[in-house]
Amino acid sequence: MADFTELRNMVRKGMVQSVDSEAMQARVKFEDKGGIISGNLPILIHKRHVVPTKEDKTGDKVKLEKEHTHDAFITDWLPEVGDMVICLMVPGGDGEGYILGGIK
Repeated sequence: MADFTELRNMVRKGMVQSVDSEAMQARVKFEDKGGIISGNLPILIHKRHVVPTKEDKTGDKVKLEKEHTHDAFITDWLPEVGDMVICLMVPGGDGEGYILGGIK
């Protein structure tokens, strides 16, 4: 069983230093770890959905609002340099980990 120090090192927050959008990876600086900067960490993909209707309590579909149109762009989420992110690091590894998402 992992000790508390190992568990604390698994979940880390840090600031994005660079982003490689084609590879879906970013480097993150961890201030609480002496300002070390990670290697390229894969960014988890967050699926986006456009939902024009929802189900009510009976399971029937209902319209959300009056029909209207506008441009919509659906893309994968990518952090930007300077964003705060939460990372999951592999315990006892050599810096292997993943960017889970952003922190506001």
